[in-house]
Amino acid sequence: FEEFRAALDKLPQDQREALILVGASGFSYEDAAAICGCAVGTIKSRVNRARSKLSNLLYVDGSDDFGPDNTIRAVIGSGG
Repeated sequence: FEEFRAALDKLPQDQREALILVGASGFSYEDAAAICGCAVGTIKSRVNRARSKLSNLLYVDGSDDFGPDNTIRAVIGSGG
């Protein structure tokens, strides 16, 4: 978990915030956009970039690399 936390801390603040809102906290893209005061498309872009960067930082090839931790899988996994 510490490795994940360290990688999360390396993300730009706006990407980290969007990823936590959508991936970990379960907010919709629309709700996250309202919270952040930006367009829905901006949130989608930030989440996508954050997931991509986290995957690279953690050397993730697929969800099997995460083990049973659903929170990490939700944060990294593709959102709807």
